[in-house]
This record gives sequence, structure tokens and C-alpha cells, in this order.
Amino acid sequence: MADPASGEFARIDLILAEQDLGDSAEVVLGPGDDAALLTPPPGMAFALTVDTLVEGVHFPEGLCPEHAARRALAVNLSDLAAMGATPGPCLLAVTHPKLDAETARAIGRGFAHGARGTGATLVGGNLARGPFSLTVTAGGWVPAGAALRRAGARVGDLVCVSGVIGAGAAALHRYKRGGRLDESVRAYLEPIPRLALGAALLDHAHACIDVSDGLLADLAHLCRASGVRGVVALEAVPVEGDPEVAITAGDDYELLFTLPPDAALVETLAAKGDVDVTVIGRIEAGSGVALETGGVARPLPARLGWDHFA
Repeated sequence: MADPASGEFARIDLILAEQDLGDSAEVVLGPGDDAALLTPPPGMAFALTVDTLVEGVHFPEGLCPEHAARRALAVNLSDLAAMGATPGPCLLAVTHPKLDAETARAIGRGFAHGARGTGATLVGGNLARGPFSLTVTAGGWVPAGAALRRAGARVGDLVCVSGVIGAGAAALHRYKRGGRLDESVRAYLEPIPRLALGAALLDHAHACIDVSDGLLADLAHLCRASGVRGVVALEAVPVEGDPEVAITAGDDYELLFTLPPDAALVETLAAKGDVDVTVIGRIEAGSGVALETGGVARPLPARLGWDHFA
């Protein structure tokens, strides 16, 4: 008979031991039962998102489990930021071929590191044997009726982006070339969810999305939802590396959003979000996206960004 102290539930305990579960008025019942119980704060809606990260697809083979877990949580929190939500209860599902004690601890440490200071709290999850993957379901709270959405961009809006585009792809290239886990690869392994900026945008942005598939691809998603056309001035986009590669590379997890044409508002939001915000284009009547340099139209790349099934 298997020793319960060394089995599945022991691994769960190792992951939970790394967490700061604390006391939360929203979490009525946390880890340990068949489901968590939550109570939304008054006047708030519950935002919910999920992403699965698979070894060899979403992060390099052989990456240490701690950094994989940091990345898995960060990309989910970026989705919450794009809705203007404050992180809250999260679930973590781990699939791993062996999940020994040290791997379990490392995953727990990575999740706890990513959650620190954000409000994200682990309230449950699941373990399974198989190829290494991490699935995070992240919940958050946003004022009822105020959530940022992809729909809502208006003709005449400014198209804005936070941070630097292409930094994630450049960091991945450096990691694959050298295998170092240092600050030079952080943009890929541990992207920073723009939570403060997302919250600041709640009363101002007409539409918002995070840049996960690629700048042009995600602008296309936003424009499709809003029924408008987005025009990007290539020379205005803050990039790392080749601009034409950066705008389709993805893995940036910056916020891409539209605002009324007000330069002072752009500066105010950048200060509140503690991140650079750059105006990179405009919204016009029509559909799809367009690219220009110096006001002159140029052909779009063959692929606008990442697509798992293209």
C-alpha cells in the first residue's frame, strides 16, 4: 500500500506550504475541499481567465519548474490587467511526469513569487501525471459594469501601448542561446502584469487587450470586436530588436488600448501605471489593421502574430 506521506496529497501540501494564504474576506473556504467557496465584495463583478502553458510550446524544455510557474501565473494576471481587474482567487493544475518533492516545492515557490503583492491567492487545483504543463485559472474583482473590454474603440481614438514591444521574444532568444536565468531574460520568463495601469484605465480607455499573440494580431482582435480599423505607425512603436519582427512576435504581455485624443491623459495614465505609455496609431472607420511608415501605407506581414493552429 502506498505511503500517504509520499503520494499525491503530500505533493499538494508541499505546493501549499510555499503560499501566503493569509485571511481574505472573499475566500470563505480555501484549499482542502472539493471546491473553494468565494464571496464577491459588494459592487464587484468576478473576472475569470485560464491559460495552459505546455513545456516545449509555451516555455522551453528543461526550464526550471519555479520559473515555469512564475510565467504561468504572470500571463494569467496580464489577462486580468487587460480587464482592469484586481487579482484574487486562483487555481493551479499541474501535470508532470514524476513531480518529486523538490519539483513540487519549486512550483509552489514560483507561484508564490508571482502572486506576492498582487492579491492573487491559491485556493485550489489539481495534480496529474503526464507531460509537464501548468494550467492557471485566475480570478479577480472589477467594479460591476466597468470592466475594460476589446469592444468599444471609437473612430478618432489614439492607439496606445505600454512598455516595449519585442522584449519578450528577444529575451527568449537570449535564453535559448545562453541558458542563463538572469535579468536579461526576465521579460520572457517573468513578464510584469500591468495591473496598476489596467486599474488606472478603468474610467478612461474605450477598449483594451493584452499583447500575447503579437501587437498586430491583438490589435486586429480589438478592432474586430469594436467594428473599427486600427492604423499603426511603425516608427512610433517602442521596440527591442527588428521592428517588423517585434510587432508580430507576441509574448510581451503589455497593454494595448485606445483613448480619446488627449496627450495629457496619456501622461497621467503612464504615471499612475508606473510604466511608459506610447501613442502608436489611431482608430479609423473600417475594419482590420493597417501599417504605415511616415504616413505612407506599407504591406502587412504575412502573419500578424501567433496562432496555435495556423
